[in-house]
Amino acid sequence: MRPFLVGMFVDALGNGLYVPLTLLFIQQVTGLPPATVGLGVTVAAGLGLAANPVAGVLIDRFDARTVLVGTYVIRALGFAVYPLVDGFGPLIAIAAVIAAGDRAYYPASSSYVAVISEGGGRDRLYATQATARNVAFGLGGLLSASAVSLAGQTGFTVIALLNAASFALAATCLLLPANRPLSSPRTGKRRGEETHPTRPKEHPTGETPDARRLEGPVGGGASDVGRPEGSVGGGASDVGRAEGSVGGGASDVGRAEGSVGGGASSAGRVEGASKGGYRRVLRDGPFMGLVVAEQAFTLAHLILSVGLPLYAVSVLELPPALLGVLYTVNTLLVAAGQMPVRHVQRHARRTHAMALAGGVFVVACGLYAVTAAVPAGLARVVVLVAATLVFTLAELLHTAPAAALAAGAAPAAMRGRYLAIHQMTWAVGQVVAPAGFSALVVLSPPLLWAALGTLLALAAAGLLRLAARLPAEAVSAPAGTRGGQRPRRNARSAPHES
Repeated sequence: MRPFLVGMFVDALGNGLYVPLTLLFIQQVTGLPPATVGLGVTVAAGLGLAANPVAGVLIDRFDARTVLVGTYVIRALGFAVYPLVDGFGPLIAIAAVIAAGDRAYYPASSSYVAVISEGGGRDRLYATQATARNVAFGLGGLLSASAVSLAGQTGFTVIALLNAASFALAATCLLLPANRPLSSPRTGKRRGEETHPTRPKEHPTGETPDARRLEGPVGGGASDVGRPEGSVGGGASDVGRAEGSVGGGASDVGRAEGSVGGGASSAGRVEGASKGGYRRVLRDGPFMGLVVAEQAFTLAHLILSVGLPLYAVSVLELPPALLGVLYTVNTLLVAAGQMPVRHVQRHARRTHAMALAGGVFVVACGLYAVTAAVPAGLARVVVLVAATLVFTLAELLHTAPAAALAAGAAPAAMRGRYLAIHQMTWAVGQVVAPAGFSALVVLSPPLLWAALGTLLALAAAGLLRLAARLPAEAVSAPAGTRGGQRPRRNARSAPHES
């Protein structure tokens, strides 16, 4: 696990070198006109969106680590050849390759964290990842400014090569033996179970379950099991997983899709789930409800970098330099506060932790709206800073539970596709936010905060309702479970309805 975190830190450090100066960086490295660079990057970003669903399929077909290594390798090659680009066509080609690597990275990274961690350890690892990436990104920004200041235009070429080297090093870290997953990436079974099959355990009633154990480290190493598709018969018994904890226990129960009859069961997922492709993901009602709620949170996260600059300068009439200070404060607080906030949340249900984050986001939106009514000067700046601090707290409350809940709600056999759909919220947000936020600020600034606050309030309420429909082990991870341990199971597990 440690090599993975080192590689991820190095990756974020490299990203920090160029992201703050993306367009300027590409223009200086390639020597192309700024307008050409802007158009090329926009086209490449659009092409790169397709990599997200493709990555989900590849993760399920192979495994998360292989795809994650691939995202590092293609970006390393892309940045290595950036200095050789001398035209619009090559620019689009290289930028599209890098954009594809960027988009595929997020579902691959989230899936890999879900494979190497379980239960409460998964939340901690997501929180650690967020902390390390923020620290590394900030350091990368400082190094980028130093390289440009000391080396001038040559500094941009140095940045390109350093970024390529950072991706290559990150890939190397992932290939180390220490990064072997806790379970099979595709089946979810613990290491050794595939080669040492065990006789099915008896159901507490004495009956032998008619469905195999399926998944491993989902929301704490438990798995949902269902009857084979197409089963027929009224009142057929629901089947589940025998408990590994002392005293046996009840099992997660599932209804086979397409079953006929009156069994009072709820939808389960079987080992052949990947046959349904993305259609099966889209038919998973509770998970898609989670994705819809997450879209509101994604738009909220984009406020600081997309919506607030225009609002602060054009409406609040504040100096642009203040935005840099706010962004720095936010980055430092997220880096320092992620682990303490995760510690406070360790006993909370993930859906409820996210709902609380939504409420805090709504308060932040209200404070941003009120800032325009405060007299210009120090008082206005103070209220803006206070709003940004509340916004930062909401980010901290949301990040780890959101990632762990999505990973826990996804069946191991289709985790790549599930998390690719979940990560598409960022792609959609990055397309919608610039035009949408700008239009609302021009039309009516208070409308921006009212619209966003309403979406967040609806998302928070929806999450509270979803708590009973998502898998219980995904909603409530045992607080004491460490990344490498299988948690003890509760005797009760809520079904995953669709």
